[in-house]
Amino acid sequence: MIHANDWLKSTVSDRDIARWDPRRQECCTADTFRLHLEGTASDPWNASATRVFTDYFLVKNSKTYPDNWTVRSMVLKKTRAYIKTLIKNFRDDPKTDNVKGEKKRAKNRRERKAGLYHRRRDVTFDFPQMEPQRRLLEDLGIDGMSSDEGEDVDTGKQYRICAPRWRAPILTPWIRIFDLLYLLRRTGEDSGDQRGNLPRRRVAGRIASSSRRFVPGLPINAYRAGWLDDQLDIANLMHPAPACQYNHDPDLVQ
Repeated sequence: MIHANDWLKSTVSDRDIARWDPRRQECCTADTFRLHLEGTASDPWNASATRVFTDYFLVKNSKTYPDNWTVRSMVLKKTRAYIKTLIKNFRDDPKTDNVKGEKKRAKNRRERKAGLYHRRRDVTFDFPQMEPQRRLLEDLGIDGMSSDEGEDVDTGKQYRICAPRWRAPILTPWIRIFDLLYLLRRTGEDSGDQRGNLPRRRVAGRIASSSRRFVPGLPINAYRAGWLDDQLDIANLMHPAPACQYNHDPDLVQ
């Protein structure tokens, strides 16, 4: 069950977030309650956890608090505020990584990568032909996305792409189709759902990401050949799967 003294434990991994489908279920239950303390109070995982706790609270206190719109809204608001405080306390705790300086920038890059992943994954639900591609994208996860560095230019803010140094070049055009579909959905004349901001301006960069993190278990052709050559024990370290085709339905991309 939900215990307040466990709320400061960050037990949500990137893989948990990547595999979770918010369209089908909440992020957790009262028995498996977890917060994403590296995120924000309003991010998808914590918003879902807020609803889970609200349901739990109203059931446990049904004799005191009626389950109506007014009470539910109050509990949601107070829970969201409490989670926001917990996140701040977690970040300020000297026993955790402080989000200042480079760590702050690294955290922001991580959040942008997570946003890219979820945007690309979400758009596949609007195109039935993209189901096989969604599975490949889920295998890549957040760590398979490019990071970026913000810079000020005459026309405003832009972000220079830093691709993972381990990722094969063939994945770049394959991933761009996800972004194209998102733009088509957002800007199409027949689009009925215009929620969310348009993607930030990202431009190609020549510098690879400095992160050493990689995703194991991918098809062997998902890894850059030169990077593989530098690995000492590919079979045990990488656990690569057989090669696969990273391409899209021709009718979809025409």
